[in-house]
Amino acid sequence: MNADKFGAFIAACRKEQHMTQLELAQKLQVTDKAVSRWERGKGFPDISMLIPLSEALEITVTELMRSEKMEKREEHFSREEVESMMADMAEMEGKNRRENRIIAGIANPVVILVTLAAVLSGRTSLLVGLMLGCAVALIIIGICMSAMDQKNRDSRRAYGLLMLLGTGGTFLFLYLLGIDSSLLLGALFLLFCVMVGVMSR
Repeated sequence: MNADKFGAFIAACRKEQHMTQLELAQKLQVTDKAVSRWERGKGFPDISMLIPLSEALEITVTELMRSEKMEKREEHFSREEVESMMADMAEMEGKNRRENRIIAGIANPVVILVTLAAVLSGRTSLLVGLMLGCAVALIIIGICMSAMDQKNRDSRRAYGLLMLLGTGGTFLFLYLLGIDSSLLLGALFLLFCVMVGVMSR
C-alpha cells in the first residue's frame, strides 16, 4: 500500500467533509498529530481505526484501503480483494510497529545514558537528568528519522522541529547545570553541522 497515496486520499476526503484535522481527530478520539502523520504518509492508522475512519469520512472501508472512491459501492468482495485488503492491513500494521521499535530503540538507551551521566556528575537530580535525557533523545530521534525519510519534505520539517525542540531543551538544561559556555557553543556548532548535513541530503 502506498502511504503517500493513502494519506492524500484521507486529506481529500476530510476536506470534502469540511473538517479540520483536529475535528477528524476528535471524532476518532486520537490526536491531530496522528491525523497529520497519516495524511503526510508517515504512518498508518491502527487496524481498529479503519471502520471509524471510513465512517467519519463517509466512505467504505474498501475505498479507504484502495485510496480511491468507487463509482459503484460493492457489498460483496471477491477472494482476491479480501486477500489484498488483508495484506494491505498487515503491511500497515508492520510499518507502524517498525517505526515504534526504531523510536523506542533510540529513545530508551539515550534517556538512560544521559540520565545516568547527569546524575553521576553530581550536578543534578534524577528528575532533571530524565528531562535532559528526553531532550537529547528528541534531537537524536529527529536526526535519525529525518535521515531515514529523505523523500517527504513535510516529514523532514516535523523532524526538524523535533530537533530544534530537543536542542533548545538540552542547552537550557545544560546552562542551568552550569556547564561552561564555550563547551555549549562547541556542542551547538557540532549539532548544527550534523543537522545541516542530514537536511541537505
